[in-house]
Amino acid sequence: MGGKNSSRDSRISASPGAFSCSASPQAMSTAGILESLLQVEENFSSCLARIDSLILQPLLRAEPQDPKGKENFRLLALLNDRFQSLWNFTEENSRILRGKSGSGCIRDFHILWKGELFLSLYIQYFVTFANFVVVQGFEQAAKSEAWKLPKAALKEFLRDLPSEKSLGLALLSVLQEPFRDHVRSHLRLLARLRELLEEESERDVVATVEQEFGKLESFISQVLDEAALTKELWKSLGSKFTDVLCVPERRLLEDSRSLPVAAGAARSERLLLFDDVLVLIQGNSFQSFDLKLVWVDENCGEKSAPGSHSLRITTPEETFVLSAKDPRIKAVWRWKLEQAVRQALNGKRDFPLWGRSGEGSEAPARRFFSYVFRAEGRLRGATYEGEWLRGKPHGKGTLKWRDGRNHVGDFREGLEHGFGIRLVPRRSEDRYDCYKCHWYRGKMRGYGICEYGNDLVYKGYFEDDVRQGFGILENFSAQHPFKYTGHWEKDKKNGYGIWEDKERGERYIGMWLDDHRHGEGIVVTQSGLCYQRTFHADKMGSGILLLEDDSVYEGNFTEDLTIIGKGKISLADGSVLEGTLSSCSGRDIQLGVKEFPVEKRWPGIFQQFLEFIRSGCKEEMEESFTGFHVQSSKELRRSQEYLFCQRGAEEISWRSEEWPEEPRGYLEKALGCSLHPLGKLLRALSAAFQAAYSGVGANRHLLAMAQDEVKFYAGKIWEFYRALPRRPPEEDPSIQQGSSLVLPLILPCFYPELSMLYMLQHQREDNLYCQGIAELSLFPDILLLEFLEVQKHLWPLKDLTLTSNQRRSLIKDKCFLSATECLQKLIATVDPGEKLEILRRTCAELERTACRALGRDYKLSMDDLLPLLIFVVARAKIQHLGAEIHLIRDLMDPSNQGGMLDFLLTALESCYEHIQKIRLHLKEKSHSC
Repeated sequence: MGGKNSSRDSRISASPGAFSCSASPQAMSTAGILESLLQVEENFSSCLARIDSLILQPLLRAEPQDPKGKENFRLLALLNDRFQSLWNFTEENSRILRGKSGSGCIRDFHILWKGELFLSLYIQYFVTFANFVVVQGFEQAAKSEAWKLPKAALKEFLRDLPSEKSLGLALLSVLQEPFRDHVRSHLRLLARLRELLEEESERDVVATVEQEFGKLESFISQVLDEAALTKELWKSLGSKFTDVLCVPERRLLEDSRSLPVAAGAARSERLLLFDDVLVLIQGNSFQSFDLKLVWVDENCGEKSAPGSHSLRITTPEETFVLSAKDPRIKAVWRWKLEQAVRQALNGKRDFPLWGRSGEGSEAPARRFFSYVFRAEGRLRGATYEGEWLRGKPHGKGTLKWRDGRNHVGDFREGLEHGFGIRLVPRRSEDRYDCYKCHWYRGKMRGYGICEYGNDLVYKGYFEDDVRQGFGILENFSAQHPFKYTGHWEKDKKNGYGIWEDKERGERYIGMWLDDHRHGEGIVVTQSGLCYQRTFHADKMGSGILLLEDDSVYEGNFTEDLTIIGKGKISLADGSVLEGTLSSCSGRDIQLGVKEFPVEKRWPGIFQQFLEFIRSGCKEEMEESFTGFHVQSSKELRRSQEYLFCQRGAEEISWRSEEWPEEPRGYLEKALGCSLHPLGKLLRALSAAFQAAYSGVGANRHLLAMAQDEVKFYAGKIWEFYRALPRRPPEEDPSIQQGSSLVLPLILPCFYPELSMLYMLQHQREDNLYCQGIAELSLFPDILLLEFLEVQKHLWPLKDLTLTSNQRRSLIKDKCFLSATECLQKLIATVDPGEKLEILRRTCAELERTACRALGRDYKLSMDDLLPLLIFVVARAKIQHLGAEIHLIRDLMDPSNQGGMLDFLLTALESCYEHIQKIRLHLKEKSHSC
């Protein structure tokens, strides 16, 4: 109230140097006004001195003992402080004016350059004065014992007042009339000064100050009228209402008895609008509504009585209708309600209270406030602090319940909606469950990370407050650590999932029902054993047990792998015990391919992404459906802040960033970007893949499952890519071609686990291959070429630079060095296409070296190429070459099948098989010798 206004400040607070000063007739006239101003100030100061000594000081010497009297005395003391400030200001002005006696300079008028301070002191005084009036302070003061002794002096001071006035009214008049007269005197002097001035700029400054003093006069009248009206209200209401509602600072703005309006049929007998609350009175009870959380609208679309004119009033817990029979009355109520709400939100009243400055402005629909819910329901007793929109939490806020629950996040139409963090205390424990997830209409829905108070952490999807869809649950306690990666339904493990028991060192891959292993399942142990069997509510039926020596047992066995009852064993050498089993050995068995079709393994991940695409890829849904790029709850919170709160100019989302205009470049960048939906999808799939095939899950019998998954992922990513908006156009490639484009881009995310499975699958062949390489590494180059029966005219003897004491037959690792170094790069990339290209360049280097040896162009035939390639493979010493060859064969682009690269891969495979047999060949040769 009476706060600063920047435009007013610049006009009122003009410095003295801004005005001219001369000895013109104008100056002679202004000097007279200056003398009048001094006289006004001195008379007012003298009056204040008498009021202080005869009235205020006697009152302040007798402090009441009752609570109500003490409260009134506190207001009187505050009024005295305001009085003293005004008095000190007046005395200072008088001293300044005495020093300017005879001057006619306009800059000597303190009411021009001290106008802002003048207004502020008067506003503070009359606001406090009005507070004292409201609580009937003057009537109480008139009854004070302090008035008995100075009664004669008081009568002398008040002799001009009519005798019929009570002492309380007399005191009220004495403490306001001199001040109002003082303001009127300044107004008259300012009007005279403005008429005398010739400079337009000087007249404008004086006119502005005069206008502000006029507003002050209006403000004083309005403040006193409101105080008198409010005082009469408290006198008329019963003590039951007054004791609760009466606050010194509260003002009555409108009363339905003065301006008839009804709040619904028989809803209320009386409606009172104060400057801070709206009160509905019915019988002996009332309801009050804080104006900061009151919204006023036209009553559109609602039935009302014929001939009535209504307004809809919205509050946090109630909505009701105000009806008036006269449109003028409705307009007045609406205007006063809107202005009262706006002023309550601003924390100050207008200046003047109902002047033109408030006309036409409406209270904002969005607000920030704290509120305690009282009505029955899920929010009873809860406190909400945050943003509101039309009576409901809307935006960012904090909700706290009495039982210790705490929710911080986004709200929409009164419900938790968007990202939020909720703390839920655990009963009889000094710990909390912390939910950091997405909410939809008051319930958890979408991606979230939940840190439970019992050392469990869940990262996955929710629906209707329960775990639903894909999710990862991990127990970090030392007693029984485990990890479940899979599907959930109504808060229970259901569908395809992977359970890793870290204490037992085993992993279960298979189907679940109501938190139990149920259906087909594969168990892999840390010792390397693997079995597949049918489960029923965690109870195991018959199955297949694959032993380390590649023997296969089919029958019944316990969870600790003790064979019980009858069964069939197929040994690694092909013999069968107790009946006939399949003729295949354990090395040929690939588990889970038929039992768990690849398209049915992770529907929860793909379903979430599909919903995101169907929603039109809305940004607010992005983290809810594709949040798996984050690894912790802290990262989740940071990602939300990035998306919705703290995005700067240097941080650009995947939507607005410039992306390559061709599919491969776009996909490569998108899959590598943690903020792009495709990048998030890839990370979710990578987490599921690692859960199945890393660590304990690295078992060669799962290779076919892993192969199928990676190929299927490539197809799904291509499918989703084609459904994204703002993607580069492609010339109608087929899904198969598209997946071939995606596969090498995603392979690095799965390569460590996939490569390990290939190495385990081909471990025996690779061991034989390594033994052959070790034998061949003993040969010098010339002897090795001779042993491999390489045609002598292809020997690169010119490349062998010898010193005088060297023998050519002892040189090693010099021949075909460029081809050898090229082939060694095979393990430096994960892309099957790039591996094939390395093989092609290796063969090209062999041919180039052969041409150099012959001194002419020469095309190597298959008979020439194979022994040369064996030589290079022997010198390259690539570990796990068999795993590399089969990985390339299984994952290469189908368009390369039957072509030159396929031919070269077949040649490399022949070299690999030949080297495995070399050791046996060498043994046979040594025996024959």
